[in-house]
Amino acid sequence: MQRKGAFDYIVLETTGWQIRVRPIASIFWQNEEYSAGLGKEIILDGVVCVVDAVFGRTQMEEDHSVDGIGESLRQIASSDVVLLNKTDLVQSENDLLETEDMIHRVNPSAPIYRTTHGNIDISRIININAYRMADHIRPSALNEAGADLGMVAQPKHYELRGISSLQMTIPPLSLERLAKLEKWIQRVLWDKELPKDDSSPDTHSIQILRCKGLFVMEFGKEYILQGVQTMYEISEVNGQDVHGLPSAGKLVLIGKGLDAVARSSLVSVLA
Repeated sequence: MQRKGAFDYIVLETTGWQIRVRPIASIFWQNEEYSAGLGKEIILDGVVCVVDAVFGRTQMEEDHSVDGIGESLRQIASSDVVLLNKTDLVQSENDLLETEDMIHRVNPSAPIYRTTHGNIDISRIININAYRMADHIRPSALNEAGADLGMVAQPKHYELRGISSLQMTIPPLSLERLAKLEKWIQRVLWDKELPKDDSSPDTHSIQILRCKGLFVMEFGKEYILQGVQTMYEISEVNGQDVHGLPSAGKLVLIGKGLDAVARSSLVSVLA
């Protein structure tokens, strides 16, 4: 690595269901010691998960663990791109669609690409800048038309075998509202519970495996949110000033306990 130009990309394969994304991602992201050294030359580009099209659905259905989240589901939830491999061995299109639907319910923000023998356009998995750029998290990229400005669109909620996910369109924010939203994010990430209020004094446990977001400010700036379990970062999107009327942003949460109560709590923060 000391020879400049020695590598174009580094692909780190972590084969096996027992490999967890967070400890590995933490080496390359949100690591001050690493950032001061190799981090000047190497960045975390994204996390790719390969799902077996033949046995993947059975694995997800039968997977289990002590905390109620199977390792296969945890890996899908933490990914930025999903490759559904060995699709040539699946005779029924309905079987493929059901597997894709199951993956989408675990991670609604990750694109799914069908592959055979792992063949894929390299641009789909390399240089995707999942931790630095906002294109993949924009409402249009997630196949939603968005909401009228100033209004929060109807959230989308998915749940599968203990893992739940929540997508919400975020209206343009003031600095004050962004600060309130970040405080809410810190509470659910670090304390693993929703903020309490007079209408809901009971503790509502919540666990976040992955969070992504794009926040558009009223004055035209954009900020991107990336989070893996208790680690998160909100950073300005360089060169992405919004001209004219700001568009809506997006927030995607994947974890446990993301039900109607969590949705209502988030809506109250944005009100």
